[in-house]
Amino acid sequence: MKFNILYPVLALVMVSCTGSRGPSAKERRAEQLEKYRTQLQTERQTLKVTDSIMIALIPEINTAKAKGFEYEKTKYDDLGRFRPEGMDPSKNLFKTYLRCAVDDYGRTQLIATYCGAKSFVVHQLRLKASDGTEITTKVVEPNDGTNYSYDISGTHYQAVTFIYAGKITEGMTNDSTMLANADTDNGALGFIAQHVDDNKLTACFISTTGKELPIVIGPKTRERMAATYELGVLLRDFTRLQQENKTAGLKIQYLEQMILRKEIEEEAEK
Repeated sequence: MKFNILYPVLALVMVSCTGSRGPSAKERRAEQLEKYRTQLQTERQTLKVTDSIMIALIPEINTAKAKGFEYEKTKYDDLGRFRPEGMDPSKNLFKTYLRCAVDDYGRTQLIATYCGAKSFVVHQLRLKASDGTEITTKVVEPNDGTNYSYDISGTHYQAVTFIYAGKITEGMTNDSTMLANADTDNGALGFIAQHVDDNKLTACFISTTGKELPIVIGPKTRERMAATYELGVLLRDFTRLQQENKTAGLKIQYLEQMILRKEIEEEAEK
């Protein structure tokens, strides 16, 4: 009697197991092959689009560079930098002022150069426009690699560099100081570009004790900084496209190899 009850149950279980069996190895391979082919088509399209946009960006970048930049690269630099003409530090001695630059990747540098007493240690900037709006950079502590002091002929100087890099530093390994201090600018250079016509635009150098030293940003400086910001945007876009293009190329190589392998396996079973 017990056997008669259990037999139908066991039979039902066996039928259920047989019916729920997953796809065969051949079916799984066909499904994976189709996924690879779809992905390959997507990456080829990405490669084509990024190539096209980069080609279109080159004339814009060249036009932006033509607005008056000097290219500098020393033996101590991993990357070269575009510096606006007229902002050579050696020609601006005994001044407290702002200068800027942008590197080959589009990472901008807003540099607060202070000349004065050693007791005033700059670590932050606040920009104020005549319309009441303002923006403050992040704090850059002294001696961290982008905030340093030096003396020339008995005169004390300090240079604090505020950097904007966006997301283009992801995956990069060169220029470790730039990478570690990415985005301390906090949008300040863009703020200056936005207020390029504001004759009352002011930069306050903020010391570690909270004291402020305000200076008015002159029209030539505003124009040079707006041009640097514009060039930075274009170079960052170009850098991102290069990264996407390179990644797409590597994925295409991988997918082509995997497709070939699956096709060989498929052919061997025929």
